[in-house]
Amino acid sequence: MDVQELLRLADGLVFTKTGKHLDDLQQAVVRGTWQGKRYSEISKEVHCTERHVRNVASKLWQILSKILEEDVNKSNFSSTMERYEISKISNSGYFNLVHKGNINVCTEASQPPKAPQNSPPTQTPNEDNTQQKPRLDLRDGPELRTFYNYPNSPLTALETWILEQNCRLLTITGMTGTGKSAIARHLIPQIQTQFDRIIWLSLRTSPPLETTLKNLIQFLSNQHPPNPPLPRGGEGRVFPANPDAQLSILIETLRENRCLIILDDVQQILSSGQLAGNYKPGYENYGTLFKLIGEIPHNSCLILNSWEPPSDIITFTDDNSAVRLLQLTGLGEAATEILRQKGLLDEEYWPELINLYQSNPLWLKLVAPTINNLFGGRVSQYLSCQPVFLSDELTPILQQHYQRLSEIEKQAISQLSNEIEPVSFTLWMAKCQGSQRELCKAIQSLARRGMIEKLSGETETIFTIPPVLKQYVKMVAE
Repeated sequence: MDVQELLRLADGLVFTKTGKHLDDLQQAVVRGTWQGKRYSEISKEVHCTERHVRNVASKLWQILSKILEEDVNKSNFSSTMERYEISKISNSGYFNLVHKGNINVCTEASQPPKAPQNSPPTQTPNEDNTQQKPRLDLRDGPELRTFYNYPNSPLTALETWILEQNCRLLTITGMTGTGKSAIARHLIPQIQTQFDRIIWLSLRTSPPLETTLKNLIQFLSNQHPPNPPLPRGGEGRVFPANPDAQLSILIETLRENRCLIILDDVQQILSSGQLAGNYKPGYENYGTLFKLIGEIPHNSCLILNSWEPPSDIITFTDDNSAVRLLQLTGLGEAATEILRQKGLLDEEYWPELINLYQSNPLWLKLVAPTINNLFGGRVSQYLSCQPVFLSDELTPILQQHYQRLSEIEKQAISQLSNEIEPVSFTLWMAKCQGSQRELCKAIQSLARRGMIEKLSGETETIFTIPPVLKQYVKMVAE
């Protein structure tokens, strides 16, 4: 039996028992086990934690053990499946039925078709609902690409918060390129078996709350077109235009089903030219949605991806609540893998380059071609050139973030960019014009945007600005 036959057999057995085909990670476990690989090797191939691979494999062995009525584990999986190999489809074109104990297994000659990854499964009236769990709508989400999973990766923390601590509202923030969408997308395969519905919506076009609620309710309640029941005490089944009624329907749906919602590009409903987290006029009712999901008990989870956190989320976030905030800054030492893949030289200088670009994955990917083209990949030669190089691709990204700042923030960050060494809070305040109260708010806002770094000084906190941003701010001031 080759690996493809083994995959077809395992998929058919699992589908008969659960109504679900093997997902990508389960297939990787089957393939890796057949190849004699350790769980640690499989985890590196699929870019997730070894613990998660072990958990998925354990559940798969349990399912197969029940089906085949004997103990199935990693060591005996291949030999056990060999004994129960199912005959290929006959020339008549009908299915072959193989009886094993009390189980009738129905198989086809080719691998069962899988639903497209980025579109929700379709359903016919006669289909068993168990085949639709979890229902996925990831059309707005990014493709699964290379993910740099590393020790103490935030991915592990996110999985713990959601599955073990029942986090209801989770906000992931960071500047462009820090990996917000990537980490959320790679989280889904690790936790999707724990949810009934998973949907990814982008707010890049700044849709009004009514549109977002309608899309969510339509998918989560499995109504096509949306025609969900009204809250208790309501009459009829007409979809309400009132946002309050829509919110009630959504919360009820989140209680009745375990749903995972990812709202991406949340910064598009937040204002530019103001302190971080203020809503655009007319979008303040999104705050009501976030507050209700964070405070009302239910079994679902909402993940927000944004350059900055909405201001009202800060007010009810604490370490022991069902509301969490994760700020991404970069990959740290794990960013060396990017430089290795780009073929850069002078590995001993890589930490300096990574620090220069704040270990931001996108920024490093943008500067790597310049180092290759102009300096033959020699990082030491590139670092000898000052100031920091801002490519035509990176400058517009920095501009987008800078233009969102309020005038007091621009003043504060401009002053900080003129400092050679990190400065204390007291000294920074003394050099800036304006009221101390407003400057305090500006500094706090810059920190929430991830545009300044806080360091521990001997007697007080000191602040600095990433070199890339410092160079851009100086360029704007010229």
